[in-house]
Order: sequence, then C-alpha cells, then structure tokens
Amino acid sequence: MTREEFLARLRRLSPLAEANPAGYRRRVWLWALLGYAGILLLLLGTVGLLLLTLAVGVFSKAFAIVFKVGAVLAVFAWKVLRSLWVKFDPPEGLPLTPAEAAPLLALLQQQTQALRAPQVHQVLLTADFNAAAVQVPRLGVLGWPRNYVVVGLPLLQSLSPVQAAAVVGHELGHLRGGHGRFGAWIYRVSQTWTQLIEQLERQSNRSLFSRFTAWYVPRFNAWSHPVRRTDEFAADAAAAQLTSPQAMAEALCATVVRDATLDRLHWNVLSASLAERPTPPSDAISRLLPLAKNSRLPAADEQILLANANEAEPDLFSTHPTLGERLAALGQAAAVPPLPATTAAEAWLGASLPALAAALDEAWVSSRAAIWQERHSLLRQQQERLRELTTQQQAGASLTADESWELADLTEDHISSTEALPLFQQLTDDARWKLPARFSVGRILLNSDNAEGLTWLAAVMEQEPNYMAPGLALQEAYYQRQGNREQVRKLGAVQLRHADTLDEAVAEREAIRPADTLLPHGLTEEELQKLRAELAVPEYAIGRAWLMRKQVQYFIQKPLYVLLVARLSTAAGSSKEAPETWVQELAAKIELPGEGFVIAIGKDFAWLERAARQQAAAEVFVA
Repeated sequence: MTREEFLARLRRLSPLAEANPAGYRRRVWLWALLGYAGILLLLLGTVGLLLLTLAVGVFSKAFAIVFKVGAVLAVFAWKVLRSLWVKFDPPEGLPLTPAEAAPLLALLQQQTQALRAPQVHQVLLTADFNAAAVQVPRLGVLGWPRNYVVVGLPLLQSLSPVQAAAVVGHELGHLRGGHGRFGAWIYRVSQTWTQLIEQLERQSNRSLFSRFTAWYVPRFNAWSHPVRRTDEFAADAAAAQLTSPQAMAEALCATVVRDATLDRLHWNVLSASLAERPTPPSDAISRLLPLAKNSRLPAADEQILLANANEAEPDLFSTHPTLGERLAALGQAAAVPPLPATTAAEAWLGASLPALAAALDEAWVSSRAAIWQERHSLLRQQQERLRELTTQQQAGASLTADESWELADLTEDHISSTEALPLFQQLTDDARWKLPARFSVGRILLNSDNAEGLTWLAAVMEQEPNYMAPGLALQEAYYQRQGNREQVRKLGAVQLRHADTLDEAVAEREAIRPADTLLPHGLTEEELQKLRAELAVPEYAIGRAWLMRKQVQYFIQKPLYVLLVARLSTAAGSSKEAPETWVQELAAKIELPGEGFVIAIGKDFAWLERAARQQAAAEVFVA
C-alpha cells in the first residue's frame, strides 16, 4: 500500500469513526482478530496438511512419496513457526529498586490501581528526555506481555512531581482497563505488530507469514488509526483525572521548552567539544542535572518554540495529536510553566539521585566511547585538511575542482555557511560539481531565509531526483518559518507523492528480470570509447561485453544500464574462481556511465545473452 493510498483510506475511515464510534470499534475489533486468525490458520493449516499426509501414507503404504511430501510440509511448518517465534528485546535502562525510588514506585502502584492497568513488572531509568510504558510480549505476536515503565532522568529533572506524574499517568493510560480497555488493547496490538515487522525485516525473514504481514498490517493500521489517535486523547484525560488538566497541560508545554533548552545549552555544547576532546566526558548526565532544573532560554525563544508546537499542522499519518489539539481537548491554554522549586527527580529519587546519575554517566560513556573517539579523529583530520587547503589558497596556489569542493565543504562544517557560500558559488559551473554546488548555494540561502534559495533548489531538483527529498524538506522548513501554512500543506502533498514514486523507482531498479524491456544503450561515441578503455584493463580479464539499457518508468532521465560480460578463457585462475566472485569484484571496479548491473554470462542469464545478441549495437567490447 502506497502512502497516498494509506492517506486516502484514512480520509475515508475517519468520518466513519466519528459518525458511528461503537460500530466502527466493532469493525476494528474484527480486523484485530483477523490478524490472529491469519496466524492460527497458517499454523493449523500446515499441521493439518502434515497429519493428512501421514494418514494417507499409513493407508496407501506409499511411504516414499509421503515421506517426500511430509518433509516439504514439515520444513514449511518449521518456517512458519520460526517466523512467529520472534524474540522481543526488553527496553534498556537502570532497574529502579524500592530503596532507590520508593515514591515513584508507590505512585505507579496508585496509578495502576486507579486506571485498572496491568501490573508494572519493572521501572527503568534512562538518560533520554522521554517516558514510556513498554510491553514486551513473551510469546511474540501471541502476547503474554511483561510491562515496563521507562523514565528519563533529564525529563524527571525538568518537571515538577505533579507534572511528571501526569506524564507517567499518560503512559499508563495506554494500558488502562475499564472504559478505555478497547483503545488500550488496540494500542498494544498495533505496537506488537510493529515490533514484529521490525524484527522480521532485521532478520530478512521472507516467509509466507512475512507476506501476510505486508498485506495485513497497513490495512489494520489504517482501520485502527482513528482509534489509536482517540486513545492519545483518552490517555491525556486519564492523566488529567489522576492529577489535573492543568498539570497535564503544563507537562506538555514544559517538555517542548525544556527539551530544546537542554539541546542548546548542554548537548550542542557537548557535541561542539568533539574535536577537542579525544574521549567523552565522564559526567555528561550529572552535569546536565543543574541545567535541567535551573536554566532557561530567553523568554522570546521559549515563546516561539511553544507557539510553533501549538500551531503546528496535524500530521495525518501520526496517531499523536499536535500540542494544540491536546491542549484544546484538556481545555487549557499554551503557556510556559515556571521552573520547579523541587523536581520530580529530587522528590522521587531523593538521596539516590547522585549515584543513579553517576551510573547513567558510566553507561553513557560506555555506549559512546568508540563512536566519540572515531568522530574526534575524523574531525581533527578534517581540521588539518582545512588548514592545508586554506594555506594553499591564500598562497595563490591553483586548487583542482575536487579540492575546491573539499575546501567549501570543510569550511561550512568547521567555520560557517556564510564563509562557505562564495566557495560553493565558484563551483556552480564546474562539470562535475555544479549540481551539488548549486544545491548547497540554494540550501545556505534558504536556511538564512533568503527566498532566492528556492530558485536554486528547484533547478537542481528538476535535473536530479536524488535532491528531491532533501530539497522539499528545506522548502517546507522555510515556509514553516514564514508562517505560510498553505504552502506547507502543498509541499506535504508533493513529498507524499515523491516518496511513493521513489519506492516504485527503487523497486524497478533493484533487479533485472526476463520480463524487462531492454533498449539500446544510447551512449555517445566518446562515452563508448571511455567504457571500452576500462573494459580492456588486463586484470579484469574480460573477453566480450554487451551493454544495454533497462526501460524504466520512473526517473527516465537516469538510465539504468546492464553490462553483460564473458570472461577470457585464458585468464589466470579462471577455472578455479567462481563466476559470482569474479563478477562481484568486477562490478566494484568498473565505472558505468550511470547506475547499472554487471552480470556474467551463464545459464541463469541465458535469456539476457539472447537479448544482447539480438541487438547489433549491444556488443561494445571484444578482447
């Protein structure tokens, strides 16, 4: 299902959910059961066929045939079971004990009882600015969940106890019982299927069950989308009932402002020290605590952050309402709350706070040390290279186009985009770098709110599809800053269509098949001579080569070539080395005039050889 099809389905279903909520929920319930029915049918059908085969074998005594059929069914049944038996990893974090967090654990106990939510098995503390209630199904898609509440120390240190209680109450609200049981169940079913698909994709497990999930999950998500969106409001209402509407609203507004504050005053400063520090600081989380409690951005910046979040356009794909929608449902106005006198972290963790922060410090360093050191080394190398190129330029030396691009790129990364702009402008007519240079000019201009950047970006996006997605994102951000909501909506529709087109383009370019139409290569004589010179490299050991072009429907300005090669029979080691190994190494070395495949002649591609021999101009090289 494409994104446009999904969105069109949402637009049809949302009015149905509003017109008849009870009837709509029954239909969503049936869709949820369909998923489990599909699993059950796969299992029972496979086992049933296996038993039937064994029975036929017993009565017919055709044991040889039955054994072969039974073996095939048994293998298939094993694959189905293996697809279903997916291990879900529990969330990471420091487990909190009653000795460390008695007030928090007592609060959770009270809230779970009030909401008739399932038991929380473990509470985890993390270094993230976030909170979540996570269910890990012990039987995979079949359920039996173990429940976790995950709370981020930076978040707890930024909120008052009542605000943090509202946040935790919202997360538990997704698991609640009573009147909200159906929405909570749909939420859990959706989360389980999402996790299952992620695991199957990670394992590249392309079984029959994978094909069922590919058909079922988008449709279930579309039907359940209005219910899950409504459940977000219901979870807010549950949290407001546990605390107050004002507390829930303050928590929502505070998270917007405080998260940005910590990014600007702590994490961005930490990132800026990468080039100077060979190892990450040992107290990154502990150092954050006083900032989270006491620091603020300028009042004008806070108001802009809150206004942007409050006035944001709803994302039809997201089940999470916008801040403005959530505040309206609570009957509260957007306002930046004052800093807490006592934070939730201080109230709930007490004397254990320093030790827990130190433990998170250690975990943070352990998880980032290797990446930090690698990044530090790279930045130092880049700075040294920037100094070399700058010295050469100032001395009047002539830089190559590649060196000029490198200088512009490093200048933007390590000095400023303002100083890099004229360096990119000098490359806008270079044969190799003109498109990335023009895009960079447009990007820098647009990020500084210069509308001239729109013209630069549009010209590049028209010529090169790879620039479409980042170009559209830059345009959307520009119009959002300008407050032009109509243009933002239009760009959203364009992004949607482009994403679907990109999916189709990737699919048609990922393989070459007998059903494909193969066209003449269309190269100029100059391009052919360059390719022939490369094919003639002795170490490649190519005897003959044919070049064709696959007919594509999307991005036709970007040809997709097919190079069919035959190896020299006299090549050293040709009898020992597998053709697959040879052609893989060849594909990594040969530079085609565009995207394409390099394929060795063989029985698997006999149809491709026939197609090549039917085109008189396809043969481009003979040793």
